[in-house]
Amino acid sequence: MKEMGVNAIIQPSTGGAAGMTWEERIQPLELNPEMVTLDCGTVNFGDEIFVNDLPLMRRFAEEMKARKILPELECFDAGNIYNALRLEREGLLPDHLHFDLVLGVPGALPASVKNLLFMMEILPDGATWTAAGIGRWQLPVAIHTILMGGHVRVGFEDNIYYSKGVPAESNAQLVSRVVRIAKEVGRDISSPSETRKILCIGKGRE
Repeated sequence: MKEMGVNAIIQPSTGGAAGMTWEERIQPLELNPEMVTLDCGTVNFGDEIFVNDLPLMRRFAEEMKARKILPELECFDAGNIYNALRLEREGLLPDHLHFDLVLGVPGALPASVKNLLFMMEILPDGATWTAAGIGRWQLPVAIHTILMGGHVRVGFEDNIYYSKGVPAESNAQLVSRVVRIAKEVGRDISSPSETRKILCIGKGRE
């Protein structure tokens, strides 16, 4: 029986965990994925400090560019967006920029519709963007992101509940709800190949 290949976009993270060395965090690039997370600023993360200074960001961005990997520019606060734009001015990022706005991390920008709109409005023209809300804000952020024309991140990394006090059964359950909501407001769901076109993935990787 012929096996079916997996066409999904695989995106590991270089975020790791607070306290990990840069050598540990950069290891996923050795797999040459199509995308990888690039955290764009140091932030208080609960009781810990998640260090992403500019020298570290440059080191990661340079390696991603050399391997033709699209960085997902993960931003926990508005200043992180400007850090990413500095890397762009220095020639360390690809022509297409893709941001992930993460709201609600304890110690960073709180999750609210007002803050989501604020961050979305300072993104550069032509960039694509995803948003994620932490905990109980996952669904409200997802809904408003869909209405604002952005893309959505949901899953156990950010939230383990389907509704108040009700644990989600799986990531698939959380994703299915967002797919249903998107379709009901007229947003189509892109296939992996369509997503690669939207994100300009694949150019120069052949």
